[in-house]
Amino acid sequence: MFTFIKLPHRLFIPKEEEESYIKIIKDDKVVFVLDYLLNNVSKARDKVNFTLEDMITKCGYKPSQKENGNNGRFKNILKGLLDLKIIEYDFDSENMKSKQMYSITLKLIMENDFIQLFDAEKETILSSTIKDINNRRLFIYYGYLKSRMYRRKKNEDLGKTGGRPEVCFPSFKTITFDLGLNDKIINKYNEALIELNFIRIANAGHFYYIDDKTKMQRESCNIYTMYNAEFEETWKENLKEGIKYYKSLKVNKSKVFTNNTTYKNNNRKLNGELGSIIKKEKLGTATEKDISRKNEIMMSASDKADSIFQIKGLLSNNEGKILSDIFADVYSDKLADKWFDTEVGLGLVKDNSNDLLVDYNYYKWVVMNYDKSDHDYYVNCVKKHIAENKKPKHKGLFGELGKKKIEETTHDCDPYNLNEEPKEPNTDFMYEGDNEELCDENDYPDDDQNEYNEMM
Repeated sequence: MFTFIKLPHRLFIPKEEEESYIKIIKDDKVVFVLDYLLNNVSKARDKVNFTLEDMITKCGYKPSQKENGNNGRFKNILKGLLDLKIIEYDFDSENMKSKQMYSITLKLIMENDFIQLFDAEKETILSSTIKDINNRRLFIYYGYLKSRMYRRKKNEDLGKTGGRPEVCFPSFKTITFDLGLNDKIINKYNEALIELNFIRIANAGHFYYIDDKTKMQRESCNIYTMYNAEFEETWKENLKEGIKYYKSLKVNKSKVFTNNTTYKNNNRKLNGELGSIIKKEKLGTATEKDISRKNEIMMSASDKADSIFQIKGLLSNNEGKILSDIFADVYSDKLADKWFDTEVGLGLVKDNSNDLLVDYNYYKWVVMNYDKSDHDYYVNCVKKHIAENKKPKHKGLFGELGKKKIEETTHDCDPYNLNEEPKEPNTDFMYEGDNEELCDENDYPDDDQNEYNEMM
């Protein structure tokens, strides 16, 4: 047994366009299987000799031959690691016997992409007596936070050279996607790790979006750092500077931080205003201004509001550029491809180029409000707009067309048209198969250029 083991970042979190091993194998027990293999490997030949029963037992589970029991699940994990070329073996994993000896060759290459998990950390977490906590899942969650955490290089010093703070800030939505934990469990695990003196947490406070006329306040992501009792000032400084760093990110340009950490529910006031307008509608006394205000409140309070304001912020900060080019330049090739396919499918750009076929303001309206379930509706809107506004189109990155300021107009194909029942925009199409949050800005460790690796 070693005092610590090295586990690859990608075990817990995605790297660039590749999913995490947990996501690919679809079983978080893979964390303990790799832990077992690394603790039992022969350094001379990278060989691990084991029985299935011993592996399951040492990982902290009970062998079970039942359908969907641990024997079958561990066999599937081994097959998944084989497919990922992390291990090699020449036996039939589906027909493994519990007590028969097998041999595996470990092919795991980590280079600098790994975290250290110490035996003392593992023992403390797995022996915890905190009520209503699954210790094994808590250990996985701890490894996940460690993998998300930025680690400064040896020559970087936060105080002397202005190095980056050692923090991470995955949103609850991202954690849920990566590990399958709900908000209640995430809060419990955070409290448990604080109680066990492994982490400390801060928050950047509440914010509202610049373009949100209701100024509805939203909560920021938590800022996490590792706790070390011997270096009290270090973790405090990491959290302090971590908040500054989080606020300074490009993706947060569209946010106004209020510096309030105590939640004030301004929804009550907005709900009262909304109720008053709805009452006016029923009485037939609502004005166009009332209806417009109602739509603003409904949009701001919708589940998709964050994504809508994020998209609007990206377009505002990259005037004249379409989303597929914005993502291709600085964020994600995967999202760039998705957006390009969507833009082409809607008839906004040419299939084999980035030539814009509509005026830029109309383009912004379409991508801001596009709902995949109403795809044909938006396609017809674009066709109608092009037919009504036939103008010479310029080549290149939209030439003057994309940058040209045109007068705002109310379009016939407008889901917020005052003459229509408002539709709630839906941006789920952006995350189909991924479902991660647009606004989450964690860096892959030691990768300063990858601020947006989670905008998937």
